[in-house]
Formats: sequence, C-alpha cells, structure tokens
Amino acid sequence: MKIVFAAGGTGGHVYPALAVAEELMKNRPDSEILFIGSNRGIGKKIVMDSGFRVKVIPVCGLPRKISPEIIPFIWKLGVSIIRSLYILVEFRPNVIMATGGYVSGPPVIAGRIVHIPVAIQEQNSFPGIANRKLARFSDMVFLGFEDAKRFFTGKIKTVYTGNPVRENIGAGNRESAANSFGLDPSGKTLLVFGGSQGSQAINHAFSQIVESLAKTGIQVLWQTGEKELPLWEKYDGFGGKIHVLPYITRMADAYAASDLVLARSGAMSVAEITSCGLPAIFIPLPSAAENHQEYNARSITDAGGAVMILERELIPERLKEEILGVLESDGRRNSMAEVSRRMGKPDAARVIAHKLIECYG
Repeated sequence: MKIVFAAGGTGGHVYPALAVAEELMKNRPDSEILFIGSNRGIGKKIVMDSGFRVKVIPVCGLPRKISPEIIPFIWKLGVSIIRSLYILVEFRPNVIMATGGYVSGPPVIAGRIVHIPVAIQEQNSFPGIANRKLARFSDMVFLGFEDAKRFFTGKIKTVYTGNPVRENIGAGNRESAANSFGLDPSGKTLLVFGGSQGSQAINHAFSQIVESLAKTGIQVLWQTGEKELPLWEKYDGFGGKIHVLPYITRMADAYAASDLVLARSGAMSVAEITSCGLPAIFIPLPSAAENHQEYNARSITDAGGAVMILERELIPERLKEEILGVLESDGRRNSMAEVSRRMGKPDAARVIAHKLIECYG
C-alpha cells in the first residue's frame, strides 16, 4: 500500500498523521509512506526525525484580509499544486490523507485532478477553514470530535474516530516516569504547558502562584517554552518541588507522572490528555483560528472532565483556586479523570489505519 500524508507546519497537524503512519507500518510493513509538507514551522523536522520521507511545497497560509500578501500566496499556491502533481504522478499513492492547515490544499486538489482518493482527518471540534473547504473533494472525513459532524453535511461521509495519538501516550509507568523527572511518585503532581512554544499568559499567571502551590506539597512539572525559559527558570527548585523545563520531549512520561494538567486546548493536547484519562484545566488560546480551542475545551468541560478558564478571566487567584479544588479533592479528581478517560480515544490511530487499509489497501 502506498499513501501520501499532506501534513506540515505545526505539530498539531503532523503528529496525528505520524500516529496513523506508524500504525499502518505495524499492520502493513510493506507499505510505502511519503509526507508532503512545508519548510515553514517544525513539521518537516518532526517527520524526518520519525524516519519518514518528506517532500516540501512552497505554499503559505491564506492572508486573513485583503492585502498585497495575496499575490505571493496565489503564486505559491499555483506552484504548489503543480509540484504536488509531479510528486503524486511519480509516487502513485493509493490514497492521500490530509490533516488540515495550508499544506493540505495543493496535494488534495492535485489528487482530485489525477483521480486519487482523498481522506481528511479533522482534529478540532470547530473545523478549520482548510478542511471545511477541502471536504467536498474527499471520500471520507475522520472526526476528532463527534460534534464536528454538523459542519460536514450533504454527501460528505464522516467517521468519528477521535484524534490519533502515538501509541506511547497513556502507556507510561507512574513510578519510573516520576523518578525520571526527580519527582516523588506518591506526591500530587501538576503538569503545566502552553504548547511547544510555551504561553506567555499561562506562564505569567502561573508564576505568581507556583511557590505557594509548592508550599502545600504539590509538585510542579512546568514547560515554559524555549523563549520564555529565561523569565521563569528562577523558580526551578524549591526543595525539589518545582521543575522548570524549556521543552518536554518525553510527554508520555510527563503525563504518566501527573495528576492534573494545566494547558492550552489545542486538539492534540486534548486528545493526549483524555487518552491518558487525566483531568485538566484548559486555557484556550484566544487568537486560535475561529476560536477553535474554546470549542475543543467546551467539549470536555461540558461533560465534566475538565475546567475551562478563558484567558481574559485568567487571574492568579482564580487559577490557584481551581488547581487546589481538583488536587485537594480525591473524589472530584477521580470523577473528572473518569470522564476524561471515557472521552479519550487511544485507539483512534488503529481505527483510521484499518479503515484506510480496508478501503484503499
């Protein structure tokens, strides 16, 4: 089986594609997999580090308003469609799977020109504009959130699978994971991160309460982001209670060692947190396209698996109250964890891979 993944730019678009690609290789080791991506963002490096081939196209994001930037966008879009056509004709895949974002457009359009089937994987509760537009060219759409189905109507075939996460997520051992970070496995641990680049808003608010949390015995594993680290590394230590890191590469271990997560609500963060059955406090990124992070967070908070604080309401006192409210109540924490676990779809990558093999293999 040959398959092209159109995925690039952010980790949020690349990681679900990688999870499915790895599952395909487990089931069909003779498969040939090629990624079409971009030189922009970290996507290309993530794919190459995972051992898969990637070819890049020059496409860039659509300008949000009419401006002179529309001219280079149109030019790069045209070049990218032509480049995608060459790649597809040479590789001859059975199917293209697109995971959204500006990189998806040209390969999907090129695929329809040469009559190659297209599958789309939509991560968010409120789908991005790329996938909403491209869905009309697709044979099926895999949904990360069930309530996204309302955006794909008519003859568009949808399959609710949840978002695919890599198989090590949710499989960590608490004791060994905690020890690897210098944490006490028997202590309550809070994991804090604002995406791979960190979040200035979360870091600023959290910095004002982190030491008072540590005084109550709570352990903190805090990913600040590389650029933000110099501002907050002074909090590292506090008798071994506070661990400040620029970036956590072993996220499976970080989840395994934790009892509560404070994070943004990007689709893949939500998928990983629920696959691990962890309660969470979500701070949606207000500038996310079409406010999709708030929709993601509401899908979990409305069910009782998480708490949501909008960034405009993010004040240290409220944040501390919510954190302590979960960590100091075993009953509430366990109830939230159970809801989170029920909403998680740890087998999503396997389901999608099997469906691709069944339909196109």
